[in-house]
Amino acid sequence: FSEEEYDPYYYKLQEGDTTVCLATGFSRYNATTDHEDYGKLFNDTEAARISPDLSLYNQVIFPKDKNDKLENCEGKTVCSKCFLGLIFAMWLFADPTVNGMSLTILALRVIFLKTIIFNILMTMRLWISQCEYRSTTATPTSI
Repeated sequence: FSEEEYDPYYYKLQEGDTTVCLATGFSRYNATTDHEDYGKLFNDTEAARISPDLSLYNQVIFPKDKNDKLENCEGKTVCSKCFLGLIFAMWLFADPTVNGMSLTILALRVIFLKTIIFNILMTMRLWISQCEYRSTTATPTSI
């Protein structure tokens, strides 16, 4: 990894009512906590390395208050659905280990749900067959 220290570049991204602040291209993991206005928000999120240069970090924050338009996010304002989608994907899938564990847990939940549904259906089938059996054997037939 690079020995040089790079400060973050801040970009305000907005699409409609959604606004986020992206810090990108910094070399020190906690460099964004020095931001005057949003240091605490950056402290609550994780910085992630994304390719092509794995020596630099990127980090994104979403405002906690809907009325906060992140006005003090210095730098350029970029409006693009594609770019916001990339930022959301970076925020969502920052860590491959957590990502793999989340998918594993999701798969186990689906299997568990399918098992519950199968058991309920089999129980209903058993009850219905018992009712049919009792109704056919309970009525006396004349011989």
